[in-house]
Amino acid sequence: MNAQRLIEMLSLPIGSRVDQKVPKTVLSEHAATTAADRRAIKDNIEGLWWLASLKPNTIGVPPFADDQREYLEIAVLHFKLRGTLKSAKSTRLIELLHRAIPYPVLLVTEQEDALSLSLAHKRWAQNEKDKMVLEDGYPHTTEVTGDAPEAFFHDLALDRQPHIHLFALYQGWLACLVALDAWQETGHYRALQGIDRLPESRQHLHKARELAHEIARLRKQAAKERQMARQVELNLQIKQLEAQRSALLEQLAQGV
Repeated sequence: MNAQRLIEMLSLPIGSRVDQKVPKTVLSEHAATTAADRRAIKDNIEGLWWLASLKPNTIGVPPFADDQREYLEIAVLHFKLRGTLKSAKSTRLIELLHRAIPYPVLLVTEQEDALSLSLAHKRWAQNEKDKMVLEDGYPHTTEVTGDAPEAFFHDLALDRQPHIHLFALYQGWLACLVALDAWQETGHYRALQGIDRLPESRQHLHKARELAHEIARLRKQAAKERQMARQVELNLQIKQLEAQRSALLEQLAQGV
């Protein structure tokens, strides 16, 4: 799997294609808030390409607007990073890009042999009129590996997403990423049973990963513990957390 093949899987119509390279200075000017951000953009980005603009007149999907957000367009971009960056640095660059573009973005990020897809819902800022901010404060990013299920790549195609309006379409892509995340945790791939289940599924996924970190921490602590009573207590805690995590993973495996 490479970036070009992944982009092809989206099945974007010719009429929506832009295929223009975006200068790094645009990202630096519109998103970098510190000298460290500007340095990271300059040193670690190989290239940025605006692949497509998905608008009502290019894909036939109506716009969406309510008191929280306005989706008039979805931008599809390809982001190529230099070398192999630490997770925190690549995560920051992806976040900066989502903040810099005034539309919701589907971002394909390429780094050495690694690929990821990221999305970030946007809403109106509470205290700044006409300014959009990331709804969750950070993008939802999912690694895409060559052994990902074929069903995922099939589900990723534009014509497989909801066409009610652009917000629903974007939710459809987010549901694809959550389903792939669930596969990475459970070994079972199943498309979500409807985008209305998306918030619940994301909560299950987040909680399952939190529990995995806590279980790992307690296991390290138990391995170092010399008091038998404390070891027993820690092992009981681990079993309780493992049971909670198993229940969450079962729901994720069922597409819930």
